[in-house]
Amino acid sequence: MEQHIDNIDFSKKSREIRDIIRLSDFKRLQDLCLNLEDSIVFVLRGFENKYKELCLELSIEGKLSLICQRCSEKLEHTIFLKSGFLIKEETQLTDFEVDDYADYDLIEGSAKMDVLSLIEDEIILSLPVAPKHESDKCHYKKTDEMPDRIHPFADLKQKLYKN
Repeated sequence: MEQHIDNIDFSKKSREIRDIIRLSDFKRLQDLCLNLEDSIVFVLRGFENKYKELCLELSIEGKLSLICQRCSEKLEHTIFLKSGFLIKEETQLTDFEVDDYADYDLIEGSAKMDVLSLIEDEIILSLPVAPKHESDKCHYKKTDEMPDRIHPFADLKQKLYKN
């Protein structure tokens, strides 16, 4: 797989990359996933939109084994992402009206855009901040020794106005 592409040329020539990547190829995802043997499938496609602007479309599919923040057990997380990017030169970035392109994220034109970093960024942005199982599927077990709820200030009023 090409790790770096010229995203302007890629889009002008309507090129496409399809590949399967193991999670072990992503440095930042290694801390978030349990099984680095898992893989994702992606398609990166370059094209010109109806206004003759250069664009990229990235589709990502796969399953990640995350860690449930409630029970610390394996949590299967399915990813199905589709992202659009509008390529602009650095000089065009300041004059860009975001409201006109709600379906696209802005990306700078580059002769050496890192495809793996783009994919990893999109995956990380899609992940939940605190992944956890649904309540009825979680392995977390409440014991009888654990109080239902701790109320540290429950008797504060009585203590303050004792006299």
